Amino acid sequence: MRRKRSDIADRLRLRIKALETENVGELPTHDPLGKWHPLRADLEGLWAGRLSANYRLLIRPEGQNQQDAVVVTVVDIADYH
Repeated sequence: MRRKRSDIADRLRLRIKALETENVGELPTHDPLGKWHPLRADLEGLWAGRLSANYRLLIRPEGQNQQDAVVVTVVDIADYH
């Protein structure tokens, strides 16, 4: 990925770091560059963080309350627009 899309590789590292450093039990909704948001329709249950104009890091929060999830699963890097 580094050779083809180094911009996405750098932002992916930042989004992962935001997930790691967020307070326990919170998704990084205050990461201004990631613009984390819950998805709807056929992607309901997933959250997305911005990697580029088109690409998003898709995660699935594990647990009852998604906003307070302690564990997340990285699902995909996709252009779902």
